[in-house]
Amino acid sequence: MNKIKQWFYMIRLVFVEHLAYIEAQWFDIVGTIVSVFLYYAIWQIIFKKYDSISGYTLNQMTSYIILSRVLSSQFSDGINETLAQWIYSGQIGTELTRPVSIFTILWTRRIGEFIFFAVFKAMPTLFIAFFVLGGTLPFNITYTFLFVISILISIGIMFMIELLFGMLCCYTLTHYALSFTKTSIMEFLSGGIIPLFLLSGFLEKILNMLPFAGMVYIPINLYLGKISCFEGMKFIFIEIIWIIIFALINSMLFRHVIKKVVVQGG
Repeated sequence: MNKIKQWFYMIRLVFVEHLAYIEAQWFDIVGTIVSVFLYYAIWQIIFKKYDSISGYTLNQMTSYIILSRVLSSQFSDGINETLAQWIYSGQIGTELTRPVSIFTILWTRRIGEFIFFAVFKAMPTLFIAFFVLGGTLPFNITYTFLFVISILISIGIMFMIELLFGMLCCYTLTHYALSFTKTSIMEFLSGGIIPLFLLSGFLEKILNMLPFAGMVYIPINLYLGKISCFEGMKFIFIEIIWIIIFALINSMLFRHVIKKVVVQGG
């Protein structure tokens, strides 16, 4: 029960921090909606010449655009920013002395950020975008379930990648370039900028096996019913394997980072 209270308290802190800058959250929502409409305008022009592209109709592509822009919009933030600030300010020392593991603190923050994102950004944006642009409903209940499971597991992948980039700040003493690199890699390789089916079949297969596709491309294709249930479960299993791999890498890197921490401004 105490652990649940601790988790609830830390998640609540994330909400308090974000709500303190509610104006910024509104601008973020508007920016995402504008992004959706711009991408939709581009694809609408393309579909004037085709009835479908690689098996995707305009309605299906509309759903892809809306979901991909919303899901990838969370890549610009993350606990890598929090960890980097802790390292630069010297707060990392304080966090390490707490009775709660630093990984638990960061993981709880990531859950809190995702819940805040889902409630205050994703839901309003999805409602407006689907209401105005249309799109398609989930393929069926089974695929909807797999879609949700894939999204939830992707939180773990995002956390592991953000943790990795956050620790790398210890070696560069700057987080801006690393943060931009992380966001760019995640957006492109996940299918957030362009759908992976537009790439060659061989390249698409390779990217599907990487952890990034599990954050955008795979979940949306499950939503649209573009891959079989068996393939969906296979990709979800691959996502779990990547989480384990990243956990091992981060664990080894963390032991080295602790010895290399350079305190700035604190």
